[in-house]
Amino acid sequence: MVTQERHKRILELLARDQRVAASALAEEFSVSEDTIRRDLRELAEEGLLRRVYGGAVPRTPISPTYAGRREESVAAKSAIAATVAGLLRPGQLIFLDAGTTATAVASQLPADLKLTVVTHSLPVASVLAEHPLVDVILLGGRLLKDSLSLAGPETVEGYRKFRADLCVLGTASVHPELGLGVFSHEDAEVKRAMVAAATEVIVIAAGEKLCTTAPYVVGPLSLIDRLVTDAPPPAGFARELALAGVELVQR
Repeated sequence: MVTQERHKRILELLARDQRVAASALAEEFSVSEDTIRRDLRELAEEGLLRRVYGGAVPRTPISPTYAGRREESVAAKSAIAATVAGLLRPGQLIFLDAGTTATAVASQLPADLKLTVVTHSLPVASVLAEHPLVDVILLGGRLLKDSLSLAGPETVEGYRKFRADLCVLGTASVHPELGLGVFSHEDAEVKRAMVAAATEVIVIAAGEKLCTTAPYVVGPLSLIDRLVTDAPPPAGFARELALAGVELVQR
């Protein structure tokens, strides 16, 4: 089997199983583990997977910047946002994360819905500034220009001062084994603080993020109560969610 064919088959196995092991691949293709490690390195350099100890996992296809994500999966984000908006109740205090899907949620809140929203997202705060009944608390911190959000100790401590009825959490990736992933350690720290200070946690993620990974892990699937997405999950993923106690809400 030539290298190109082997690469194609590795990606097929990765899509099916959400993880591949170098030792198993070496046995399947009757090549050395050094050859497989070289294959995985080349595929990682092309942005087609993420290497981990002993093998590889899928890599999230989304852009790491807010600007890059604005034009990605627009219809999916709108559908997810409408679903989440329908789950909110008058008088709640909610945490609303940064990201384009969270901004879509903010834009779809009914005009007659009275809420208190705590956020570290500049776009979310800007959208909600036009809402007649939403009280907005924008937390401080260091500006992360790629995500147009605030982060750091001030942001983390800010969330710890509240007890939210609901946390609406964005994520770059959702993997059955590795959990929730994001693009920066600062974002991961803020998300952990949000989860720890909320009674219920909803993760919002377009179907393309499911069974993929990002560099920084927020935590396992068991951190969350519901996953709202727009597409059927990959084979076996719904079972993994159920085992982790996560309700799947598909728009």
